[in-house]
Amino acid sequence: MVVPDPARVLLVDASQLITEGLRVCLQRTQRFRVVGVAHTSSEALRCLRGLLVDLVVTDLAVPGAGALRTIRDVRAQRPSAVTVVVSDMDSPEWAKAALNQGATAYMLKTTPLRELVSVFNEVLGGATHVLDPRLGGQVQLSSDLPPHAVLPQLSAREFDVLAEMIKGLDNQTIAHHLFISTDTVKTHVKAILRKLGAKDRAQVVAMVLSGRVPR
Repeated sequence: MVVPDPARVLLVDASQLITEGLRVCLQRTQRFRVVGVAHTSSEALRCLRGLLVDLVVTDLAVPGAGALRTIRDVRAQRPSAVTVVVSDMDSPEWAKAALNQGATAYMLKTTPLRELVSVFNEVLGGATHVLDPRLGGQVQLSSDLPPHAVLPQLSAREFDVLAEMIKGLDNQTIAHHLFISTDTVKTHVKAILRKLGAKDRAQVVAMVLSGRVPR
């Protein structure tokens, strides 16, 4: 009987305790091989560029470029890999945002390890849109960005900036894409947060992708 090669896994979490616990658990199964560990989004990006991975297990609260950035980086750098979010953010809004950005599953950190391993096997086997049952059922996915008419409180340029934020881009890259200064981007970002009632970039992205924006 041919034994399949173990799935190559990248673990991304700010907590070394969590990544080490997952690493030990996964490698004991012989079904998985942890090839990389990252504690910031920039470390995760370096790993994605330099390592072949089949499965990325990531938290949302990873220091760096924003809560959803690593999910987008997986899509860009390793499109054949699947991403499972394991987070303590027990909000359907965050789950919707993560799945909309390309995550295959969204689980809570209180999930027993054996159940997480089962989910990892499911998604590697082709399952999609796996959601922790404690979040209230299947998440209904939405398009990346609603039409401008849905966000009338934003100016046309603010809407353009928001569209770039949805892509997980930083201020300097947004400025380059829109041919404006970085300071102008910062001004627009502040206005977007104020008008949509969000405390930071990650929250406004989650609000928009989940369809929960003020009319």
